[in-house]
Amino acid sequence: MHEEEINICGVLVHARQQQAEQVREQLCTLPGTEVHAVNDDGRLVVTVEDRGKYRCVDTITQFNDVEGVISTSLIYQYTDHDPFVQESAS
Repeated sequence: MHEEEINICGVLVHARQQQAEQVREQLCTLPGTEVHAVNDDGRLVVTVEDRGKYRCVDTITQFNDVEGVISTSLIYQYTDHDPFVQESAS
């Protein structure tokens, strides 16, 4: 049995109101990123999960490179070990 760490972050992204939809589209292309809601005032509710070599912190840092993003705030972070993940026998 192999333990794998699970890391999930909840992030509030504030984008320029007129660019919120474009920001949503760009964020969805980043590894482990899911946009759950876009508010009329340009706020986006986003979660990020570690994906192999892509760590949450690196992905969240990339949010600031997306045109239209004003700020990002880490709201929630969860880390745990998943005892049910097993290595394949290959």
